Amino acid sequence: MTRGQWLQPRHGSHEAWEKDYPKLDPHGMDVACPGCRGVVKLIRRSPSGKLGGWCKPCNRGVGA
Repeated sequence: MTRGQWLQPRHGSHEAWEKDYPKLDPHGMDVACPGCRGVVKLIRRSPSGKLGGWCKPCNRGVGA
């Protein structure tokens, strides 16, 4: 499984992350959270095409 990376500090809140990653992508991929090593599904897409997901235990945005 690919190891994910933390997203930039702007994504410290879930609300900011949802604004920056507005589109749902049903073909997302699974990555390992860099903090808790849990599985995070990257199902949101930014307008620039980057995939992102939200790790609930760590309360942080994760990208590939």
